[in-house]
Amino acid sequence: MKKLLCLLLCAATVTAFGQGSTLYRVNVVKPKAGMNSAFEASWKMHLAKFHTATDKRMVAQIIDGPMNGAYVIVEGPISYADMDKDNPTAKEHSLDLEKTFTPKLDVTGMNSIYRWADTLSYNGNVKADKFLVTVTVYKNGTAGDIQTEIRRNVLINTKMNSTNSVNVYVKQWSGSSPTIVTRRNLKNGFKELDSDYAPTMMGTQFKDAYIKDYGQEAWDKRVKLLVDAVVSREQHLEKARPDLSSK
Repeated sequence: MKKLLCLLLCAATVTAFGQGSTLYRVNVVKPKAGMNSAFEASWKMHLAKFHTATDKRMVAQIIDGPMNGAYVIVEGPISYADMDKDNPTAKEHSLDLEKTFTPKLDVTGMNSIYRWADTLSYNGNVKADKFLVTVTVYKNGTAGDIQTEIRRNVLINTKMNSTNSVNVYVKQWSGSSPTIVTRRNLKNGFKELDSDYAPTMMGTQFKDAYIKDYGQEAWDKRVKLLVDAVVSREQHLEKARPDLSSK
């Protein structure tokens, strides 16, 4: 479940970036076998009752891997100050969850929080409804060097005028297991993942630009770091579910 909680971010929009609220709280749920339709119906009723004008939710669905069919429910963007505010409908909200759709679920998990990292993201305002999500856990003590390299990705892609769109999120309170989530926004759909899509951005172009700016030694250190620092890496595809999200 720890890994699943990292997979939230495909549903998060970027419309509120820059407003001082860059945190996202996640809940990943998977209905019991044969209960998807019943879950969606129950969730829509709950959404209409509690998450319309305020306290909105964004929903996406995992479409491959062991959690194929799971729903990713995102609250945010919020700030830490928002967590101090009392919700007058909290009790009623919890009771509604218990009665309406919680019994239909096989797997649940909630209350992991991630911060959108603006300086590590590139062209993040691109609107898309399909996403490639990568979750990487790094060795303790490597987070600073990794974030330096991600920042260099942004700078190089900017110079190359890359058409890619990537948002980066950092797990909060990750302790000795620093975790970074990247969400590639596939504006033109999953076909962007084909090897012959946008061939001018393939091959050695990024490497050549990197070496030009930072040198061969820095490139060699980068290549080694991006292998040695990784504890685990997971990838999966997601698609937005606007029909299950707040308007």
